[in-house]
Parts: sequence; C-alpha cells; structure tokens
Amino acid sequence: MAHLAAKKGHRREGRSGFTLIELLVVIAILGLLASVVFASLNSARKKARVARAAADLREITKVLMFYYDDHNNYPCFDHNWSDTRERQWAAPYYRWPKTPWGTEYHWEHGQRGFAYSISLRAIGQEAAQALDRMMDDGNLATGVIRGDGNRLEYGGMDQTLPSTHCH
Repeated sequence: MAHLAAKKGHRREGRSGFTLIELLVVIAILGLLASVVFASLNSARKKARVARAAADLREITKVLMFYYDDHNNYPCFDHNWSDTRERQWAAPYYRWPKTPWGTEYHWEHGQRGFAYSISLRAIGQEAAQALDRMMDDGNLATGVIRGDGNRLEYGGMDQTLPSTHCH
C-alpha cells in the first residue's frame, strides 16, 4: 500500500512542456485574435483615409479663398490631370497633396453642375459614400460632393464667383 501511495503522488520526471493538442489550441486562439485585430485595423485605416481626405478638401478650399483674396479670381485650371499646374499656383500658399488613396486632387471647373470643384479619382464607391456622409448630405447625386467611386467632385468653395478663363 505504501508503494501505491508513493506512486499515486509521483509525477514523471524529465517530461515537461505542452502536448501537441495544447499547442494547436493556443495557435488557433492567437489566429482568431489576430484576425479580429486586423479587421479592426483595416476598418480604422479606411475611416482615417476618409477623414484625411475631408481635411484635405477643407484645407484646399481655404487655400483657394486665400488665392482669390490675393488675385481677385480663382487660379487657372489644368485640364489633363497633371498636378504641375496645381503645384505652381499653390506653391506660395500650400503644398498640393496627394489623396490618401495615392491619386491626385485636381482643381477643375464645370463638372457635375459646379462652376469650380476639386476632383478626386479612383477612390472607390465605399470611400466616396463615406466622404459624402462625413462632409455633406449623404447623397452623391446632390450637395457639395457629387459623383461616384470613379470620379468625385467637391464644390465647397463659393460657386458664385466669376470664372477667369486663361487658356
């Protein structure tokens, strides 16, 4: 009996660590947690891009107002989506940014019912809708943001000012 009692309380020496099943369970739990974290980060990244685009549009609108105050007209337009022209007139006021999606903001006229607008291309329908909800009425067909995911126009500047054609 003494021998059985000693054996019952005795642990195997020399074998420590995790079993394969325990290791697989831990890996599965870590994978599940990582997928939840990455999904949250991706959602936060999308929201941050929209918020940055909204801030850029507001900033460019202020720069255009400063330009108008100095020159009594808005700057000339560049019709080929080259940022060279925008960088030239904006240089003393502002460093012309790229969109959070890596494309160009573009200073334009006569698009989607606006006399003046700032255009964005290739941002996607979901981002266009989110930007419209953040800055406007939530309807891409009306308001100061119009368009779709392929081309979006922001007409938040004074649309009543006379146009100066310089081409």
